[in-house]
Amino acid sequence: MIKDLTAESRTGMGSRGSNRLRRAGKIPAVLYSGGKAAESIAVNEAEMHKIIHTGVRIVNLKLSGRQAQALIKELQFDSLGEVVMHVDFNELKAGQKIRVDIVVSTKGIPKGHADGGQLNHALHKITVECLPTAIPDRIVVDVEPLALNEAIHVKELKLPEGVVALSPADEVVVSCTEPRKEEEAPVEGAVLEPEVIGEKKEEGEVEGAAPAVAGDKKAAAPAAAGDKKAAEPKKEAKK
Repeated sequence: MIKDLTAESRTGMGSRGSNRLRRAGKIPAVLYSGGKAAESIAVNEAEMHKIIHTGVRIVNLKLSGRQAQALIKELQFDSLGEVVMHVDFNELKAGQKIRVDIVVSTKGIPKGHADGGQLNHALHKITVECLPTAIPDRIVVDVEPLALNEAIHVKELKLPEGVVALSPADEVVVSCTEPRKEEEAPVEGAVLEPEVIGEKKEEGEVEGAAPAVAGDKKAAAPAAAGDKKAAEPKKEAKK
């Protein structure tokens, strides 16, 4: 859809001239037209904001003495992103095709949702080429036929007549996949004990030694104090 936009030539340049235009309810703009010199113009602010909110990309500039069909090439906003401060237009020739980015939206719920799948919307815009009069407002993708682990690519999109996709044909637009499982993180402060292999030895126990038998006082009791024979080592007999 093409909207009419009131415009006029402007001579005042610089920040002072731009501020004067804004106070008068107009927006400074530039109209580029092929190899011609860029034309400084001003457009109606209220009309421009209405056009932006409708998503229209092509306008019919109603200049004094002539009309020019133009593409909204670039918008410059204020620091809050609310007020349009400047607009760049590209004048179009009759029959000239243009390249524009079109929003991709979805409808429906994938049938793979019943199998635990979730919808992944990977590509939100695609670049297309078409005549200005054939620019679609958006591309709507029906995702209901998507089973688990299936995807719809750019080459599989149903585009209006006269609209050609320029984005990579094999790029995934939407898919239905299982949700990613997150590994459980250890609890903060928890001590991870190593796995014990074999039996735990008692403190002081020598590997390979037989344990003391209960009730064996000779094996269990230490040498009594004053028992020199038990405490002192045996002396080697003299030859």
